[in-house]
Amino acid sequence: MDNRHVVIIPIEIDEEREEAYLDAWQAAAEVMAAQPGFIRTYMFRTIVPGSRFALVNVAEWESTAHWEEAMDVCPMMGQTIAVAHASNYEAIRTVLPATRHDARTPADLSPAEAHRRVVAGELTLVDVREDDEWAARHPAGAVHTALGTLPASLSELPGGPLAFICRTGARSVRAGEQAIRAGRSFVHNVAGGLAAWEAAGLPVTRPGRQDAVDDGDGAGTAAR
Repeated sequence: MDNRHVVIIPIEIDEEREEAYLDAWQAAAEVMAAQPGFIRTYMFRTIVPGSRFALVNVAEWESTAHWEEAMDVCPMMGQTIAVAHASNYEAIRTVLPATRHDARTPADLSPAEAHRRVVAGELTLVDVREDDEWAARHPAGAVHTALGTLPASLSELPGGPLAFICRTGARSVRAGEQAIRAGRSFVHNVAGGLAAWEAAGLPVTRPGRQDAVDDGDGAGTAAR
């Protein structure tokens, strides 16, 4: 049995105020994502015409205590832009997909969002490619530990959220799974890997070159 804490919040709001509410929710959700015990949150929009509750927010926490502590810093507590009706539920049974059983995989993060969080100091970007791949070029702001050495080096990585990146996204998923099994929380996979990172014009570091940081648009970030 899984004792996670689930919060379901039906939201009553006028259509013209929805966009402002969603912007506020997005900002608050990012604050919540950094809190201990946070697992995930979703926002749903009804497809039933005339429904009283246009939106429903579902948030999942590791425990009731984690949720209660997070409410002390939630930016939306006391907001009046919408009428919200919170209902709390305790999960009493969990059924997982038959093909995955109890596997846990890291949540995907877009290259742009990963870069934003690295610059903001909100997570550590970990490149798990081989040494020669890292030496040729790597995402600006990343630290390096090859996938084969990860089990031994996990304890040396900084605390807090981690985002793993490789060439196309396959090795970084495996790295994230290892980190989750080792007990790390807030683990992400950079979707599409370095290929997608470069396609998005995000900064890369090329050691040994005078133009060591190639930012694509002039907004370079120094590598750690």
